[in-house]
Amino acid sequence: MSLFPLTLLQATAACLLSGWLLQGLLYLAQRRWPALAAQRSVWLGAQLVLAAAFVLPLLPDARQLSVVPELSVPVSLASAASGVPLAVDAPAAGLPSGASWLSLVPAAWVLVYLLGVACTAWRWQRGRATLRTLLRLAQRRRLHGTDVLEVDAPISPMLVGVWRPRLLLPAHLAQFTPEQQQMVIAHELTHARRRDPMLLLLATMLQALLWFHPAARWLAGKLAWAQELGCDRQVLAGRPARQRQQYAAALVKQLGLQAQPLPGLAFGGGGMAERLLRMRDGQERLPPALRVLTVLLLCAIGAASLALQPALAWTAAAAPAAMPAAPAPAPTAWRNPLDTMRVTGFFGVVREITPQGHGGIDLGARRGTPVHAAADGIASVSEDARLGKAVRIDHGGGVESLYAHLDRVTLTTGMAVTAGQSIGTVGATGLATGPHLHFQVTRNGRLQDPQQWLAGLDANASARALRMRKQQFGR
Repeated sequence: MSLFPLTLLQATAACLLSGWLLQGLLYLAQRRWPALAAQRSVWLGAQLVLAAAFVLPLLPDARQLSVVPELSVPVSLASAASGVPLAVDAPAAGLPSGASWLSLVPAAWVLVYLLGVACTAWRWQRGRATLRTLLRLAQRRRLHGTDVLEVDAPISPMLVGVWRPRLLLPAHLAQFTPEQQQMVIAHELTHARRRDPMLLLLATMLQALLWFHPAARWLAGKLAWAQELGCDRQVLAGRPARQRQQYAAALVKQLGLQAQPLPGLAFGGGGMAERLLRMRDGQERLPPALRVLTVLLLCAIGAASLALQPALAWTAAAAPAAMPAAPAPAPTAWRNPLDTMRVTGFFGVVREITPQGHGGIDLGARRGTPVHAAADGIASVSEDARLGKAVRIDHGGGVESLYAHLDRVTLTTGMAVTAGQSIGTVGATGLATGPHLHFQVTRNGRLQDPQQWLAGLDANASARALRMRKQQFGR
């Protein structure tokens, strides 16, 4: 099992918490400022924040967004290794190895989630199929200077389509007065001018992604409601009280004639009492300062949701293998490749991405930190998908050192270097989860423990690196 099911489960929990917080705050804000109900940007923005809180933690580099300690998951919970990269320099809080249920719950949730997405997509497709059937039965006609499609069915006047929306009207619209017909058509054409069909499609996709979250459905309903209120406001702007009454009467009459609502932007949607009240009294506009405050609040909730989710990583089971016997120490200790050493991964440690044991040591450092040659020798420069930008130094006697994942290299192949000379800077090229230096030593082609060549590694190692080595090798 890879880390993805566990990460999906964690992202789901974080999304649920963020969504309930968003729903509660927006509910209170709407009660304080009723004009917020007509701001579709607020409700769409809240949906996007919720989707980001769910999706971004699933991305490969999302662990860099977290500000909390990394959470280590025992390898014993996995049935097979995968290519999920492991962060190398964050502290960990281990989980109990006996939590066998953890290997089943995440996998089960992945299955349930995919089934939920498929079911949501199927229901949406079924609604679209009904609309296509109505379009085939509809007759083209021109009404109040507008080309429309008319169908003899108890539906609401609506726009159908996203890129080229068409106006679908029920035959019972003939029972309305010409003035009411004109305002109903104006309402639907306002939807088209405001690009509401595109927003509706985006909201539908977000709702399918977050089908498990009640707050997502609540926000989608609020967005649809804001779209209707916005069109009402534009259609009724500057009209006298008599026409407002005619418009409200058309809404009441439509709700009495239509059957089950279909997916789309329909004139008859929304709550009756509040909508009629807004038609009578007009709609207030949200102050610009409050709009800015609302946007900042949404961004803060989204950022907190991402930053407070711990990254997940495998930690090896106890003592998977014996520590390889170290050859005799080098005659002279080399110079440290970094001015400030911080060991985040020791030689020989088994991890998910190094099932055969780590071939060198990892040194955590910021991007751009200077890297120095550990000893005199002849350099060669290379770059590949695994090591990224790398420098090898031949020190003679069959001994070579390797400096991998560099951001920049400051020499060329064949150059002679001396101990302490700058050869490049720390980076995250190749298969690296973050900026660090991978330092490796070989003698006659065989990997060596760099600890016999570099002094003071234990004193400059992270607690996690020391703990993992002790779990596996007892020291």
